[in-house]
Amino acid sequence: MQYQEATLRQLSPAALAVLGSMEMAYIRKEVEEGSEKYVIYSADGHRLGEEDNADVAMVIARQNDFDAYLVC
Repeated sequence: MQYQEATLRQLSPAALAVLGSMEMAYIRKEVEEGSEKYVIYSADGHRLGEEDNADVAMVIARQNDFDAYLVC
């Protein structure tokens, strides 16, 4: 445990920013061509998909092993 803490303390801010990015996703409502969509993004900002419903987007993200968060 102490080794892990020491290693984490030595990481740069940029490295910490991507730590866990493969496990987290966020969902944001966007308007595209006049219709609302709920877009799923990975933590590092890559667009992963979109759905018409926020609840469905959350389920899709979680089924793909992401910790999903709805942001406004």
